[in-house]
Amino acid sequence: MVVAAFIIAAAVYIFVKAVVFVGDDVVAIVTDTEYQIIGLLKKGVNVVPQALFHPVRVTYIPLYGSCKADIIVPIPPLEKIKSKNYSITVPVSIQYTFDAGKLKLDLKSMHSNADYVKEIITIALVDAVNTQFRKYLVPVYQYFPLQANFQNEFIVVINTVKEVCAKRGLVVDDVKIGNVYLPDYAIYAEGKRFLQELLQQEKDNALQLARLQQKLNEDGLASKQRLEHLEKISELIQKNKDILRYIYIDKLADNVRVIVTSDNEAQFDIFNTEDYGTVKSDVDNFKK
Repeated sequence: MVVAAFIIAAAVYIFVKAVVFVGDDVVAIVTDTEYQIIGLLKKGVNVVPQALFHPVRVTYIPLYGSCKADIIVPIPPLEKIKSKNYSITVPVSIQYTFDAGKLKLDLKSMHSNADYVKEIITIALVDAVNTQFRKYLVPVYQYFPLQANFQNEFIVVINTVKEVCAKRGLVVDDVKIGNVYLPDYAIYAEGKRFLQELLQQEKDNALQLARLQQKLNEDGLASKQRLEHLEKISELIQKNKDILRYIYIDKLADNVRVIVTSDNEAQFDIFNTEDYGTVKSDVDNFKK
């Protein structure tokens, strides 16, 4: 009886702590208390062994969802302008379903990012539109042919996206298209003129920056030379303490010749050096 009671108690404990039931219309993501992903739970009864030893959290995500997005595809080479005015814009409404048995999405992103699924489908749509519409955009923009064939081309885009997403366990059930914006030839021409102006401005800015950098380098060289002169003068003053007195008296009046002597009145010529000319010039500059 004791053994039976123990087994029953253990079974109840495991059931309460480690068994999670998942309904028909949801999938569940299990995390620890620090929101680290443990795993994905599917329809029916699931056992989570980690729950026997540590607390876990269960987040339920509906199998069915919907989202809206704007598919924006710049017309080459106007992507450099970064404006929707020079881009094809296709508003879409999307309905999707998770295939829990084939789900290969990033569980951490599904758990933490509410727009994750929307981003996955949007990226797939943009890639498919770029591929399918390329013949209308390169080497030149063909507005009228694209306008005439848009609906048929976008059906191909949707089928491509469905195939790509299905491989990751994301079933795209339906894609509805809103009011499509296709820049006409006049806007395309305007964008090309604007792009030329931007490129010219970038070129001018680059030249100005190069000139400024050159001037800074030249100023830096001049400052380095000035510093070397000051260091030389400092060294001279250290060797000849009376030089400051000489400079002071020399500034009192014009045509005054100054002779600096030591304390014992021995005559002392501070410029009696081998590099007299260089040092004299440095001192004269220092006086100014």
